[in-house]
Amino acid sequence: MEQKSIFIIESYEQLKVISDPLRTKMLIFLVEQPHTGQMLAQELNLSRAKILYHLRELEKQKIIQLVKKEERGGNILKFYQAVARGFIPADHLLNYVEFKDATRQSYLEVINRAKTRVLTAPDESFELHSSNVEEWPKLSIQREFTVSKEKFLEFTRKYRELLEQLEENDDEREKRHYYLMTTALQIEEPLFKKKE
Repeated sequence: MEQKSIFIIESYEQLKVISDPLRTKMLIFLVEQPHTGQMLAQELNLSRAKILYHLRELEKQKIIQLVKKEERGGNILKFYQAVARGFIPADHLLNYVEFKDATRQSYLEVINRAKTRVLTAPDESFELHSSNVEEWPKLSIQREFTVSKEKFLEFTRKYRELLEQLEENDDEREKRHYYLMTTALQIEEPLFKKKE
C-alpha cells in the first residue's frame, strides 16, 4: 500500500483523534516508516497497552493502516504506517480549536524529530573542509522577515518547487542521504534586531 502525499481530514472525529499530543508523536514515527506497537512503546517510553489503545483509535479513523504482519517466535507482529506523509483538515474544520492545537503540536513534534536527527547524524555531517559557506553540504539558517502575506506565499510556492526539483532523478554516482526540516510561520514580533 503506497503512502499518499496528503490526507484530507474530513470529519471532526478524525480531527479530534490526531489533536491528541501523544498520537501526534506516534504519527511522526508512523509517517517515516512502519512500526509495531512494541517499537512505538520503546521509542516513546510508554506501556505497550497504552500505545495499542492509541493505535486502534488512529486506525479506526483511517489515519493509519496495517501494512504487514510478521511471525517471530510464535508471535504475530503487526506493522502500522500513517496513510499519508501529511494531514490537512477540510475547509469546514479549519475554525475548530482542535485544528489549531493539532497544528501547533505537529510543528513541535517535527522540531523534536529534527533535534533527534541532528543528534544521531554521523560526525561527517559536521566536518568543514572550506571556509566558503557555499561549499558546505549542510544548512542551518534562522531568519525573520517583514513582508506582505502575498510575497511570503509566493516564496513558499517557489520553495516547494525547488524541493520537487531536488527530488527529481539525479545522475550522480555518489548519492548521499540528506535531511531537510523547514518551519515557517507568522510571528508577533521579531527577536533579531536589524542593523541600524
